[in-house]
Amino acid sequence: MIKLKILTVLCSLFLFTSLYASKHNFDFHEYKKEHIHKNLDYLNLNENQLEKIKKTLIKYRKKYAKYTKKRASKELRLKELFKADNFNEEKYEDILEDILEDEIELEIKVLKKIHSILTPEQREKFSFYLKEWRVE
Repeated sequence: MIKLKILTVLCSLFLFTSLYASKHNFDFHEYKKEHIHKNLDYLNLNENQLEKIKKTLIKYRKKYAKYTKKRASKELRLKELFKADNFNEEKYEDILEDILEDEIELEIKVLKKIHSILTPEQREKFSFYLKEWRVE
């Protein structure tokens, strides 16, 4: 009985994803199997879009390098706090929140710029790979 329920749920999920993809005229599986991390070929960008995206990503790379140095410094401070005899929760939380705020700010800035460059159809396709653009 349990196997039948599991099979029913799996079939339903498969059907749902198929319907969703066809509803949006987008075959997610087609892109997923051929997709390369952060590759934008599937968007079929025109020359103007391609140039704007390149400039955005170059600018983003420079900001990401600064963020990485800043994060490394904060990570060292977290380690020092942990090594102390008394664990200071407030300081640890403040530093951790700073790291997360920096990540969020950087991610939002680059995604906002990319969003402004893409057409609605391209945004639909891009959204399937949004997780790749997370700052970590």
